[in-house]
Amino acid sequence: MICVSLLEEDLQTALELLPKAEAVADLVEIRLDALKEPACKPFLERARRPLLFTFRCPEEGGLGKAGLSERLAFLKEAASLGAFAVDLELNAGEEALENLRSHCQKTRLVLSFHDFSGTPPEEDLKELVRKISFLGADVGKIITTAHIPEEALTNLNLILFARKELSFPLISFAMGRVGLFSRVLALLFGAPWTYASLPGRREAAPGQLPAPLLRELLDIFSS
Repeated sequence: MICVSLLEEDLQTALELLPKAEAVADLVEIRLDALKEPACKPFLERARRPLLFTFRCPEEGGLGKAGLSERLAFLKEAASLGAFAVDLELNAGEEALENLRSHCQKTRLVLSFHDFSGTPPEEDLKELVRKISFLGADVGKIITTAHIPEEALTNLNLILFARKELSFPLISFAMGRVGLFSRVLALLFGAPWTYASLPGRREAAPGQLPAPLLRELLDIFSS
């Protein structure tokens, strides 16, 4: 699946862009941290595609200054309203995880880790995958930054490791131009989805491709 990220400051603008995102996506990520007035229900009332709600913390690329309790409140609301998935950072801690999971009756819980400085050693990242899986996440997400192409291969190897050794669905790719290819190949390696931007709008992370281009590349690799 291709997940298009919506990062808009204005709620009305985001709602108006939702149909455009749905037209090029299989899944739409609502970045609550980008909104000046975060909200979940208006999106769910209008959505024709599954929605993933993320309220990213500042330490891992979040755009706002909200604390954990505020972020959790919105994610719990999204889960209680039946969102497809919610994304919480691994570093939020086990108490926050259990708090959110209690609201995820039909909602997938994504536990994520982001490194904007580089790519840690593969064995260290495998330990993170094991931890995310052990903690009971439905989907894992490990995103790093590549400075050389070989580092981006680490992320793709993690997807294979999670699938073959743990039977666990993992999203993993490298940010930045050097890691751009890993965003495309992640799906071919078995990631449940990868992320793209809405053409002409803000990227959620360095190296994020516009959704139509990403789909075109996937079609080429899949043919």
